[in-house]
Amino acid sequence: MAGRWGPSPLKKPRPTARGWTFGAVGVVALAASALFGRTDVLFIGVFLTVLPLAAMISVTLDRPRLTVARTFHPDIVAVGEQATIVTTARNQSTRPSPPARWREYAPAGVEVQRSAPFPRLGAHQVNVTHGRDTVVLRQDVVAYKRGSHPVGPLIVSRTDPFGVAYAEYALGQPRQLLVTPRVVPLTSGELDVAHSEGAEHELQRHSIPSADELIAREYRPGDPLRRVHWRATARHDKLMVRQEEQRSNPEAWILMDTRPAPTPPGVIRPATRSAYEPEDELFETLIELVASVGVHLLDEGFVLSVVETAPRQLSGRSGAGRTGTLGSVTPTYDRGAADRLLLADLAAVDATADTRDDAVAELASGLRRAGRSVPIFAALLDGSPELGSLAGLRGMGDPAVAFIGETAGAEVEEVLADAGWLCVPFSVGDDPAECWQRALDRQRAVVGHG
Repeated sequence: MAGRWGPSPLKKPRPTARGWTFGAVGVVALAASALFGRTDVLFIGVFLTVLPLAAMISVTLDRPRLTVARTFHPDIVAVGEQATIVTTARNQSTRPSPPARWREYAPAGVEVQRSAPFPRLGAHQVNVTHGRDTVVLRQDVVAYKRGSHPVGPLIVSRTDPFGVAYAEYALGQPRQLLVTPRVVPLTSGELDVAHSEGAEHELQRHSIPSADELIAREYRPGDPLRRVHWRATARHDKLMVRQEEQRSNPEAWILMDTRPAPTPPGVIRPATRSAYEPEDELFETLIELVASVGVHLLDEGFVLSVVETAPRQLSGRSGAGRTGTLGSVTPTYDRGAADRLLLADLAAVDATADTRDDAVAELASGLRRAGRSVPIFAALLDGSPELGSLAGLRGMGDPAVAFIGETAGAEVEEVLADAGWLCVPFSVGDDPAECWQRALDRQRAVVGHG
């Protein structure tokens, strides 16, 4: 996005420490000249007093006049990942640019480099691209907080040749850097019913598939040898198996708790909260868990629908929504670039105190339309509202997994576990892969005892 501002000074021209010193000495010299009647001291006093004022006028008149364009590579990053900011600045003045320093403005969630010398640019050249009047500035930045962060404007600071006055100017318009939740790869297993050979509710497949409906894929541990595709194995020089195409896209559902985590008993929450409150950190852990599970399901070929316990913030793919209760549309993510859309939506999700009492009803409505048991994953911080109704959906899920935050009451796990849900607790900072593995281990334990 290119743009041009004023430029407007962030810090109006002011004396530097040297300028204040000169001004103070000048005032003392003026007082001394008046006291002792010394005209030579009067001259020094006037000079030192006027010098800072003249320097401030100088940095005001001889200010940088630049147009600025900014791009990110990549344009979307995950929390903790590095991006490169490429800033192109072009001198619009008929004179070379004055000596200056530069830095990019960024909020606290994005770590940018400190002030650095700004190259001297030549006078503006008409009908010339990337001439001596243009410079390309590059810096690597790391984002530590998800969300859409404005990077920019370009801050150009300069002093006069004697270092007596200083000013800062904001040039160009900011550009939004989208920082998504961190995504952790998850392992395939019994929770991926689309690939479970002996699962009771495996996806419907053609009973007599034709050659065009057979897909050869690489062998995975657990695949039956009767499905080895010998011709493809010989062609690829590695073990390949037959995989029949599915008649319809498999479905998966996630219930995401977007209400604030409950305050533990005896704890008084301050009126003003910092960005690092434990409740907020637990919500960030939940978002990372939902992101990792969601991307994993999309990679496994599922059409994913996400229900929020607070008013809707996700958008989903246009035209792919599933009508729920009262005509509402559940955000749905199809295959293709759906993982990027899901992560972009999750980047902007906030915990909100607004409540809704039809989240579980919306989930139930979607499950009934599925016509068969499908994977259900619930990520809960509280879970007490509509707990009984959520427990009653166990029969529509295969599997039905509930990731329960440490702030939830003990009754949440008790009620869901009694109904047959696979309950997996999580705490602040837990790795999504570890939570997923705990769910796999519990699923295997249940199957083993069954």
